[in-house]
Amino acid sequence: MEKKGSHEDSVLRIAICDDDKKDRDRVSSLVKEYLAAGKVAAQVKIFDHPDSLIEECETFRPHIFILDIVMPMITGIQAARELRWNQPDAQIIFATSESSYALESFDVNPINYILKPIEKEKLFSTLDLAISRVDFSNEKSITVKVKGGMQTLYLAEILYIEYSNHVVSYHMHSGEVISTPTLRIGFAEYMEENHRGNDFVRCHESIAVNIAAIDKLTRTDITLRGGGQIPVTKSRYSEVMDKYMDYRL
Repeated sequence: MEKKGSHEDSVLRIAICDDDKKDRDRVSSLVKEYLAAGKVAAQVKIFDHPDSLIEECETFRPHIFILDIVMPMITGIQAARELRWNQPDAQIIFATSESSYALESFDVNPINYILKPIEKEKLFSTLDLAISRVDFSNEKSITVKVKGGMQTLYLAEILYIEYSNHVVSYHMHSGEVISTPTLRIGFAEYMEENHRGNDFVRCHESIAVNIAAIDKLTRTDITLRGGGQIPVTKSRYSEVMDKYMDYRL
């Protein structure tokens, strides 16, 4: 059975990325001060390079990003475009010393564009707005029967569900595979009973993919967030494409 999280059972996740140590320390210190003052429970991760930010946020999946724009290899705006692809509802705050990027930044829909040196009041009011826009109802989870009991899984961490020999296995982004006991019902019936919404679509007789985990779709394969691949059958391609486009658009 699927269920949605709430503010009480969801923890705010914030990512800060800046290649300048002084600026990075300043922003992270202000964020921690803000959280302490408001008694806001949050996980904060700090990055000094956009590559590590993009890679780790595949699994960390922040609700709020605070990004410098001028960074090595790729700009904060380019990083934001990459992050937007997998996390379309994230709140993005740009913190930069360069005002010339303001117009270009609009295409990733940032919540604010703050010039350095960062003013405490400006950042705090922006965080107020960002948090007010975080939708914790997207923190869906499911409770599934596993060998030895029950286990709660967050949908954002599931890549796909596979059926084999009357056992359903959940393939997680971490690489873990979580399996049910042997079932007396088929895969179609299991999906109907446990996943009636639009979060998953069957791409194969024995595989259902998490729509949010699709990175690339062709007529024969799905490339998953993180790089793995699963097949798409010819008879199911159109349905997968329709649901994938509905999700993206």
